[in-house]
Parts: sequence; structure tokens; C-alpha cells
Amino acid sequence: MNVHWMFASDIDNTLTGDRKALDELRTRIDAERESGNMFLALSTGRRLEQVMEGFQEEGIPRGDAVISQVGTEIYLPPFREGQEPLDVWNDMLLQDYSREEAEQFLEGVEGVEMQPEKFNTPLKVSCYLDSAENPEEAVQEIRRRVQKAGGLYQVIWSSGRDLDIIPAAAGKGKAIRFLINFLELDPEYIVVAGDSGNDRSMFDEFERGIVVGNAKSELLKMREEKPVSTYYFAEKSYAAGVREGLSYFGLIT
Repeated sequence: MNVHWMFASDIDNTLTGDRKALDELRTRIDAERESGNMFLALSTGRRLEQVMEGFQEEGIPRGDAVISQVGTEIYLPPFREGQEPLDVWNDMLLQDYSREEAEQFLEGVEGVEMQPEKFNTPLKVSCYLDSAENPEEAVQEIRRRVQKAGGLYQVIWSSGRDLDIIPAAAGKGKAIRFLINFLELDPEYIVVAGDSGNDRSMFDEFERGIVVGNAKSELLKMREEKPVSTYYFAEKSYAAGVREGLSYFGLIT
């Protein structure tokens, strides 16, 4: 499948947050998709059902693929309630991931509060850490434990609250790369967009990225980490910042 460019975007606080700006951006995105120029991947921490609700209630553009649960599940259209994730991706990740072992990394860590069951899956152990006395110290302790497990797991820390333990082979960036190869896409350009720590893997995987103006410090620190880069740090927030970045890269006018 030949497309001129691929756009992979986070949803919450990247596309959402300003409905008027999102409606304007969606019009541009829909036009690019209809012309065959763009493949849109929605890359999110949401479940598929929440993404589908967002199509109807929040004006989220309908994607050509959904990467959900922080890069541990991939879905292709037609999207439907009760749909199973792409089995080839799911099976590959399950080979080296033990949920039981991943849960053990949290044992005895002060302030751990497990997220609702719907966000805890066979491929993702998720908790909140914002009630810990020092969340950053708690995260570092969990990272130390995970590092001793032979490189099979990774920790995703986002928004000063959300911690996920997922397979080392998963994550938003790697899921996008897998999708490109699986669908035999050949985009001339790949642009990603995000606002928080669980988007970082997209920026690590691809050289063109949009950091929206309302981004968390987890992404803003890339200014110092990679002073010479092709990331675009938007002045505007939410969908307006995404549109600003896409214009910068020359992908929409």
C-alpha cells in the first residue's frame, strides 16, 4: 500500500482538548485520507471501545488503524464492539511476557494503586502512583526491579500518575513500526504527535514529531536532550498545535 505520508497521533490532550480546533483539523485529515495521501494511526492509552465512543462523541477522526492500551494492542477496521486485537502482534508479545511476574515488580512499593480491571490486560500491568509520598522514587525502584528481569519488560511512566509495565517489544513506537511492515506501507514521511510520557517511544522511533504546546515536562525535556532534532514544539495546544506542526512539516496547508 503506497501512501504519501503516515500520521500517528495520541488522542487525549493531543487531538482532544479544544473541540473547535479538532473539528477544523479533522476536516483537513479527512481530505488527505480520502485523496489517498495519508494513513492515520490513532495511538492511545484508551481501549478500543473508548476510541469508538470518541468517534461519535468527541469528533475524533476515524483512523485507518488503532493502537491501543499504550501500544500493546492493534486493531484494523472495520472497528466493532468486542473486536479482538490483531492476533499476530498479540501472539508475538505473549511469547515473552508474564503478567504474574510483571505484578511482582510492584510488590511492597508504597503508594501503588491498581488501575481498574479494564486497563489491566494480559499484556499490561497498570497502576497509579500519584498517592505515593515520592512518586519519582517509586518509579525508579520499579525500574530497577524490571531491569533485573533480563530485558523482557519495560516501564511506561506518564503524567506523574500512570505507570504501566508492558512487554519490551511493545509500546506505541514499536507498534507503529510493526504496523508499517505488516501492512507493507511505504510512506514517504512519518509524523507522530503526542503530549506525555507514554508517547515518548513514538519520538524515539521516528525522527519527525510534533510536541503540542500543552505537553507535559516528560516530552518538553527533549528540547535539552536532543537540541538538534526534527521535532517540532508547537506554540498552540491540543489539535491546534497538531495542525501547526503538520503545516510546519508541509503535510497540510
